[in-house]
Amino acid sequence: LSLPVQRHARLRLRLINAANARIFVLRLDGLEGWTVALDGMPLPAPEPVTGDLILAPAQRIDLMVDVTAAEGAIAGLVRQANDDTWQALVDMPVSGAASLARRGVPAPLAPNPNMALPDLKAARQLEMVMEGGAMSGLRNARFNGRELGFRELVQEGQFWALAGQVGMDDTPFASLSRGEAVRLRLSNRTVFAHAMHLHGMHFRTIAADGSLGPMRDTILSLPDEPIDIAFVADNPGKWLLHCHMLGHAASGMTNWIDVS
Repeated sequence: LSLPVQRHARLRLRLINAANARIFVLRLDGLEGWTVALDGMPLPAPEPVTGDLILAPAQRIDLMVDVTAAEGAIAGLVRQANDDTWQALVDMPVSGAASLARRGVPAPLAPNPNMALPDLKAARQLEMVMEGGAMSGLRNARFNGRELGFRELVQEGQFWALAGQVGMDDTPFASLSRGEAVRLRLSNRTVFAHAMHLHGMHFRTIAADGSLGPMRDTILSLPDEPIDIAFVADNPGKWLLHCHMLGHAASGMTNWIDVS
């Protein structure tokens, strides 16, 4: 892809990982940028892009970028390949100048509704354990209403479990009251990364010091690195909670939450 630009031009880029499994590691080349939104939710203030951008399946990043490359050069967005080289995703040939000087730091985007911080003091505590895959310790799990061993699950084409459940079941992972605050621990006991995606609501990660991160609806869960997330069940409905590596979802990593 080639996108002609001018020096000192300011662009807004929305990066969407629409791959079914690939995790993208990206860098800006000849551009200076600020992250202004994650998964469609504006940040309180733009954050400078100082290193790599990691984008798991289903994640989105909104950037404001200034073209800093010289006229005649090629700026753009590059990705890390499997051999650790960097390859261009978007070439931006620079011709002319949008202005004689750079602009200042961009203003934040207007906040979306329902971005208030959840009250964790009375939050309901839940844990979703991920199991399965190669070299797994998964011994058995529920599938189609029956408890099956791992070999039986493999014969059914199912390799993964969320909270002891393989695929969808009539019983939700959690039944929540509208407006209820939830603190959910995602525990990855596999040897694979999983892009865990919640439909219907956004959540915030909880740091070790108790501080809350930006709102997201997809988080990259790494092996043996539990993640605590918090959200308010403010949207009535039956909502999927699943891995967005689509092969993982199709072979077991799909569950749901009921908000009523």
